[in-house]
Amino acid sequence: MSDVSLTASVCPHDTAKNLTTWIEFFVVLGQMAGLEIGYLHAADFPEFYERFGEVQLVYANPLDALRIEDERGFLPLATTDRYDEVVFVAREGAARTLADFADRPLAMVEGQFATLLGCTLLQERDVQVGPLRPYPSWGEALAALRQGEVEHALLYKDFFEQLGELSLEGVQVVEVSDARRFGHVLMLHPDYAAHRAALLEALARLPDHPLGTMVLADLRIGSWREVASTEPLRGLLSC
Repeated sequence: MSDVSLTASVCPHDTAKNLTTWIEFFVVLGQMAGLEIGYLHAADFPEFYERFGEVQLVYANPLDALRIEDERGFLPLATTDRYDEVVFVAREGAARTLADFADRPLAMVEGQFATLLGCTLLQERDVQVGPLRPYPSWGEALAALRQGEVEHALLYKDFFEQLGELSLEGVQVVEVSDARRFGHVLMLHPDYAAHRAALLEALARLPDHPLGTMVLADLRIGSWREVASTEPLRGLLSC
């Protein structure tokens, strides 16, 4: 067993339905990289942020990746072949195209890349973004839409894809983005920078590992690629 141990954490959205698989992912990754990687669970975003000081490896949405880089000096390590996308939804009959979103109150979650992406795509279509109505979670944004508090909302695509038919009753999908701008990033504590190469090699070999293949399939991840800098992501913030 390695005498080098790290503790990992994952964005709460991504562990909502496959926490066990993420724990297995880090166990296999550690074995392949010659490290011992434990897992520290965060049930929600406040807890996730509070534990940034206790972990050395974090799988975070793009904006939280920048946050942990700025606040704690974490280094970008890798991202997957899954891009963060946004689903534009409305109450049934409230919208047919994105043009119908113009100047209308919009339910969303603050500090999330899907929200940034949705507003950016609306602006790129020359659709004037209306008043933003923040909710603590995507589930609460969806509930506000279904209850009639708002008629338009932005939802994180991965969250949306986990919903059942009952949860979407009365909800109309107007458009699903395929912008392919950026995805979640695995961030590494600077004190463990010496293990960067070993972790990257292990990530690259995961698709060829019997258990790694099963774990990646369950997480709907095909492959990982190195992220040398967050500058391309920061460039999106200035759009």
